[in-house]
Amino acid sequence: MLDQTISHYRITQKLGAGGMGVVYKALDLTLERTVALKFLPTEFALSETEKESLLREARAASALDHPNIGVIHGMEESEDRQLFIVMAYYEGETLSQKVSRGVVSVRDSLDYAIQIAKGLSAAHARSIVHRDVKPSNIIITTDNIAKIVDFGLARVVATTSATQSVSNTGTLPYMAPEQILGEPVDQRADVWALGVLIVQMLTGSHPFLRPNTAAMTFAILNQPPSAVDALPAPVQPIVYRALSKQASHRYANGSEMVQDLEAARAQITAAPLSADEPTVTRTLSPKQIRRYVENASTPRWRTQSARSKRILGASVAMALLAGVALSFPRVRANLFQPSYAEAEKHIAVLPFVSQDDDPDTELISSGLMDSVTNRLSNLDAARRSLWVVPASAVRARHVKDPNSAYRTLGATIVVEGDLQRKDQHLTLTLNLVDAKHLRQMGSEQVQNHTGDLAALEDDALFKLARLLNAKMPETDTQRAGSANRSSYESYVKALGYLQRYDRPGNLDQAVSMLEFTTQRDPGFALGFATLGEAFRLKFQMDNHIPYLSDAAKNAQRAVELNEQLSAPHATLGKINITLGKTDLALQEFQKSIALAPRDPDALIGLGATYEYQNRLTEAEAGYKQAIALRPDYWDGYTALGNFYFRQNRLQDAIKEYNKVIELTPDNAEAYSNVGAAYMTLNDDKSNALAEASFRKSIQLGPTYVPFTNLAMLYLTERRYSEAAQNARKALEYSDKDWESWNTLLIAYSWMKDEQNIRSTRAKTLNLLEQYVAVNPKQSTVQSRLSTLYAEDNHREKAVSFANTAIALSPNDSTVLGDIAATYEVLGNRNKALHFARQSLKNGGTLADLQRRPTLRSLVVSPDFRSNGM
Repeated sequence: MLDQTISHYRITQKLGAGGMGVVYKALDLTLERTVALKFLPTEFALSETEKESLLREARAASALDHPNIGVIHGMEESEDRQLFIVMAYYEGETLSQKVSRGVVSVRDSLDYAIQIAKGLSAAHARSIVHRDVKPSNIIITTDNIAKIVDFGLARVVATTSATQSVSNTGTLPYMAPEQILGEPVDQRADVWALGVLIVQMLTGSHPFLRPNTAAMTFAILNQPPSAVDALPAPVQPIVYRALSKQASHRYANGSEMVQDLEAARAQITAAPLSADEPTVTRTLSPKQIRRYVENASTPRWRTQSARSKRILGASVAMALLAGVALSFPRVRANLFQPSYAEAEKHIAVLPFVSQDDDPDTELISSGLMDSVTNRLSNLDAARRSLWVVPASAVRARHVKDPNSAYRTLGATIVVEGDLQRKDQHLTLTLNLVDAKHLRQMGSEQVQNHTGDLAALEDDALFKLARLLNAKMPETDTQRAGSANRSSYESYVKALGYLQRYDRPGNLDQAVSMLEFTTQRDPGFALGFATLGEAFRLKFQMDNHIPYLSDAAKNAQRAVELNEQLSAPHATLGKINITLGKTDLALQEFQKSIALAPRDPDALIGLGATYEYQNRLTEAEAGYKQAIALRPDYWDGYTALGNFYFRQNRLQDAIKEYNKVIELTPDNAEAYSNVGAAYMTLNDDKSNALAEASFRKSIQLGPTYVPFTNLAMLYLTERRYSEAAQNARKALEYSDKDWESWNTLLIAYSWMKDEQNIRSTRAKTLNLLEQYVAVNPKQSTVQSRLSTLYAEDNHREKAVSFANTAIALSPNDSTVLGDIAATYEVLGNRNKALHFARQSLKNGGTLADLQRRPTLRSLVVSPDFRSNGM
């Protein structure tokens, strides 16, 4: 058609083609202006009624007169009765062309998204729905203005049988679920499509991209969007809400979305990106963590169930580990099989003893046992003929002799060690014992006259490898690597403290020694890796933001020094989970498992990532595989118990927590966890067991966790004064956790202590805002914020957070209970009743609703009771 004249338009250039037609650049010979002509496909056999409908749509769109909507001059028909739409011509490119070159910068992406949302808002205000928002229908002009084109075309074209399949094929990646299902479509379908565009612009990937149409259709209808974790934190809740499967959970129209997008842009542009960081980064760096921290963020991923949010404590970290090993066929094939075969050497390193009456030597012996155990795991890694029992499992079962190692741990070979130190002279005697037949297989003595523990350990490992007939790895990734004698001694002592990080003071001692180690030897990769994990554990225990930044900084430094270390990748994976960035966590755990395929910590992390993505069967399998690899280490059972708790499988959770107590009778965390499970059962007998468990936890190691849990129990039992007392006690141990403040606020509210309610609510609100800034996917944080904003008379914020929470977790009973409280405070009793009933239908309890002071009148109202509640 080039150079042809149709009506009074001379065709000069073909601009593009798609399922909806072909677009040409043309010169309007009458008005002497450049225009764009869109010809409908020749196979479209439109009736006169359909043509009139299309014309009405075109006229309605042309009347919008909005800077972000492409101008439609009219619709005409060629001499051969082919319809075409006359549109304004804009110099520039389509968004599709722009995205095809790579990700769009954060600023430009948000600017385009806001402009598109404003254009949609103008159309939606006149009840006009686009129905086909996609990159090729967005023109970015040379002035960087986004123009939406083809308004109204999709609906009319889709009415003909000839075009239905064409329309579906061309627009499926941007169709909302209700479009695919053939249900009525309104403005919220456009909101969905814009959510997809935002992900594409910022990440370069489609959130539901699959290899074929059937798979993509299934993903849109049933699976969560991918790549959202790579978006800036303020944008994530906007996209999750826009991509809610249920239209009722999305923004009602473009106008609502504009407000949140502008707020996100303001938050992001308040901290300018550096010149070398123009787009979304897909790898976590300490710089990024610091930026989150400087924005007053307080990330923490709590152990949660569908009914309650009551497990607080150190076990959270192990549940936060996430990973991908289950995607490997090798792991799938042996998922529930014994973790070692008879032909393998199943080795346990027993606690090294010290002949010296010296606490320092005893601590060195403890750490040396750990270091030797870790490095033994690397021997013969390619053939995997060794299975090494973790040092922690040996300690947990108090195994001190070969016979116990065989009976309790299934170890066929035992390594015994005896360390002696006299001034600078070190002597380590190693005995290799056949644990099954109680026969000595060999003995070696290693000496060092300069006090060099690293050299002593290297010699010991070499001789052990020779005794075991195992091949030393060409590169021992776990090798000490420290050239500084005193720094390595501190490192070994720190390992001893980290073995029981749950004991008060141990983490501080470990961090102090590791900081000394890395300062004295800045090239010691393993020291930085261990320091990163120690800081992560401190954050987990204390919820103090700078610890998270320090953890990432040190782990990243370890990777820079030695990219073959698996430990820092696991630490970075845990940090990413804490931030709600499951895609990045997945990458880090993939790297960790690739370097250490049998690392149970990484497998626990794998389980948590799958759980976060709601892939529950795979998550449970990951946790169980981790236990199979280390059947006598308490953290694995804790992680599985936490998983069961979050899935409301309370009896299963109690069973796993009791296994932890069997393994480690002095484990304060385990008693707090089992108490939380008993409390959630919420009957007189279980509540009594819960109280006893919390008190036992406090007796073993008082932290804010069991005090907060005990306060929650007292709230359930309406012992408000005691609840407030224990919540205040929790805050004495840590005042940085929002849950403790929230518990205190609820207690004060029931006590009608107006003097303390306002200040406590302000503190709780502040901590929640910090939290959600970094991890916006925590639906329970969003729902609690909605209630607090309602109580502070911020209606718009309250409703916005309520909608986001529901979009994230539409079936979470705690979220639904919070939203009921929100609408009760806002004076909308009908909605409050609706969400209260939904909470009960989704596993919530009447006691759970009764615990909320704002629902005190609702739960006794005739309307509530009339529905059998």
